[in-house]
Amino acid sequence: MSSSRSSRATSVDLRRRSFFRWLDFPFASVSVIVVLGSLFIVSMALGGWSWSSWTYTFALAIAIPLTIVEVKRKAVITGWAIILLVATAVVDAGVPRYFGYTPSDLSWYDLLAHYLGTILLTIFVWTMICWTLSPAGPPNENGRRKFWLAIMIMLVVSVFFEFLEYFTDMMFGWTNFHVGIDTAGDLIFDIAGVLTAGLAISRHRISLVRRPFWHHDNASS
Repeated sequence: MSSSRSSRATSVDLRRRSFFRWLDFPFASVSVIVVLGSLFIVSMALGGWSWSSWTYTFALAIAIPLTIVEVKRKAVITGWAIILLVATAVVDAGVPRYFGYTPSDLSWYDLLAHYLGTILLTIFVWTMICWTLSPAGPPNENGRRKFWLAIMIMLVVSVFFEFLEYFTDMMFGWTNFHVGIDTAGDLIFDIAGVLTAGLAISRHRISLVRRPFWHHDNASS
């Protein structure tokens, strides 16, 4: 009788372990890559290699370290983060012939893209710093240095990028970025995006990835 119970318990334990191994597959990261890859293909089909293609390629590059964190740290991209990443990529790149950057150069659209983009990238930098330097991801305490490092990185990158646009137009006589006006507006909305993300992080310790319940259960077993 006891041997029968033992064999049943062993069978249940094996099924449970097999189930947890199946959950180790990076479903969230793969779904992000599939969605952004599909948008990239549609963009190429409708408009060829353009600003949209560059932006989707950049977004796909962001998904790669998130996949690594998911596999190595046993953490998954949160649902809201998937929505934010895809929404930001769509707004920032658009799809040729339908919406996005057009010859009319809609300034409100460009500023919205800068705002959403810097929110996403600030949270992304914060997430990567925490999950790289901390065993369990974003800390509940003693995370002030990581927080300010992420904020300073994004501010420096934003200013550098905008002035790079400004000086390339000045040096080469281009009018791609409407020298002065576009730079000032982009900087204002970049900084606003960084500060918005910083406020959200400081108040809620939000992160693009988290350790899901099944990895907690697996570790405790």
